[in-house]
Amino acid sequence: MAKLRCENVSNGLRESEALASFVDYSGRKHSIRVERDFLTHNGKEYFLPIGIVHIDLKSKAVLIELPHEAETGANRLWLKPEQLDEPVEEFV
Repeated sequence: MAKLRCENVSNGLRESEALASFVDYSGRKHSIRVERDFLTHNGKEYFLPIGIVHIDLKSKAVLIELPHEAETGANRLWLKPEQLDEPVEEFV
């Protein structure tokens, strides 16, 4: 499963919840509320598990599906390949 690098992770409404933030391909900011233990942490960065739907081979943009709807209403969105935990080639 692919993982999206979060730009920021803040406290949620409960102690066990987190608000993970990231930007899409066009620079629009999105946030998603998840249980804190749903995120992966490598000591300095947090990652959100996502599904890869499609990779545009020309631009290398990645269409992903979030685990549930983001605060902006988005469920699928385009990302830059460097936002993922592994190179795009791993998912082709």
